[in-house]
Amino acid sequence: MKKPGPARNGRANLRWSLVRRWSCRSGAAAFTLIELLVVISIIALLASLTVGLSGLAARKSKEARLKGDLNRFAAAIENYKSAIGSYPRDNARGNSVLPSTNQLFYELSGTYYTDGQFQIPGRSEGVSASAVTRFFNAPGFGNSVRRDSGEKLRFTEEFKPSQFKAIRDSGNTLVEILIAPVRGPEKFTYNGVVAPLAIRAADGTMVNPWLYDSSSPNRNNRRGFDLWTEVIIGKQIMRFSNWEKDPAVVGSVR
Repeated sequence: MKKPGPARNGRANLRWSLVRRWSCRSGAAAFTLIELLVVISIIALLASLTVGLSGLAARKSKEARLKGDLNRFAAAIENYKSAIGSYPRDNARGNSVLPSTNQLFYELSGTYYTDGQFQIPGRSEGVSASAVTRFFNAPGFGNSVRRDSGEKLRFTEEFKPSQFKAIRDSGNTLVEILIAPVRGPEKFTYNGVVAPLAIRAADGTMVNPWLYDSSSPNRNNRRGFDLWTEVIIGKQIMRFSNWEKDPAVVGSVR
């Protein structure tokens, strides 16, 4: 057998040299088990912090939207009183008030009355007088004029599409109410009475209405009105109202 030539030995030595260098580099770059566990722990901690911060940001965003709508609606109601002379009426039935089904959307928007229909300025669709009586327990609206009278509305307020929703009354007629941007519990308690809160909209979704009381003797603002909503944020049921400076925790979600 012939001995390997110089060229063959040179190639073998080069391969061996490269293997040794690679092995040394690989060994120097390798992590121990403890180092890997430390890295994994740091990554998990950073991930939990990121999730926590994103959850906090989402909560703050919801609270900001609720406070913004509350302040805007409350200011509109005060401006309504300045223009009309009284606060918008609520859904009073005898000695009780149904704060979840109020006509604030129509009162603050203003309506023109014609041919048995109440229409908001700039909109073609309206709500029938019979539906107003049936759903809101009211013969009409305080902020309304006959279209053929030539009179102008004394007060008008425009709302974003996300601030109101159409629902169907018992006569299958569409009526619209102001809604909160955050879902709420199924029921709420007012003046010692437990009442439904969540309402199914015409599109099938569940909506959370703004609650309103301007006539109950047990309201918190005796010389004014109560405006509030209850929402679910995280595991808590929180109330945003015009008689409390900060949101109040009124329950928890099981």
